Amino acid sequence: MPPAFRSSLVNLQQINFQDLTNNLAPEEAREPSNALVESIARTGILHPPILREQSGARLEIVTGRRRLIAAQQALHSISAICLVLPTETLPAEALAINLEDTLLRGDITVVEQAIFFQKILAHLDENEAARRFLPALGLEPHRHNLHNLVQLLGLEEHLLGALHTGRLHEGVARELLALNFTDRLSLYEVMEILSLSVGNQKKITATCRELAARHRTSIMALLCRPEAREILAPQETNIPQKTARLMQWLTDQRFPSLAAAEEEFRAFAATLKLPGGVALNHSPSFEQDQVHLSLPFANREELRRVWPVIAKALKQS
Repeated sequence: MPPAFRSSLVNLQQINFQDLTNNLAPEEAREPSNALVESIARTGILHPPILREQSGARLEIVTGRRRLIAAQQALHSISAICLVLPTETLPAEALAINLEDTLLRGDITVVEQAIFFQKILAHLDENEAARRFLPALGLEPHRHNLHNLVQLLGLEEHLLGALHTGRLHEGVARELLALNFTDRLSLYEVMEILSLSVGNQKKITATCRELAARHRTSIMALLCRPEAREILAPQETNIPQKTARLMQWLTDQRFPSLAAAEEEFRAFAATLKLPGGVALNHSPSFEQDQVHLSLPFANREELRRVWPVIAKALKQS
């Protein structure tokens, strides 16, 4: 049976904005965005917030906290049209309504899902919570899916904020959870400084974990080496260049023999004094002794003109 909403013009002073019982957003996402404030300044609140009656004429926010704050900021509103649930509405049903409202928004985040299940488990057992709500998220109604979501809340607040906004990939976040506090924060600091893509987040996490295990050290100690700090220090180098340098340094640490071979090959190429535009390349990972020389030509006619000389040289070799 649908909830018994009533539409009402509500005095905002009756609302308990400090009560976050039904809020699903992490701390850094609890305030309205500039885009929301600007939208409400133009058109007002288009989607009514949902409130729940409390004793003493007070009202609890079920959904729409950011919309109400934006209305106060943009319109200096003292009242707003809201949908109000009666006092007898169960806490679990208020949370269920919030989840439904968030799903209708179309972009519910994994952090919001995790917070929802953490809160709903105070009112329902795991089996019922999984059966009722996991399918709405496109997940099988198994308890381990529920546990996997709630587990993410073991991350620090600023990491949860990054995961919520998409700056941190979910798979990487789960790998960070397996690290100790200092290693986790050291690794995420680098991701944040360099604004790493998902691919580079995965790569740096795997590489740092492997190197730390191999050398029986911590990820924090690895990333605090002078070579790494020099790369990350504020300087003229732009972010993509910093990222490329750090990834190369980590690769060199991971494959020292390959790094030595690369250095030797660069020294060999330098002795040839190749003209500009001519490239000398080795086989992948030096698996073979072959080398490849690339010669650029402005067009086909230039190649046709020079080719007899090249062909003659190849026959004589």
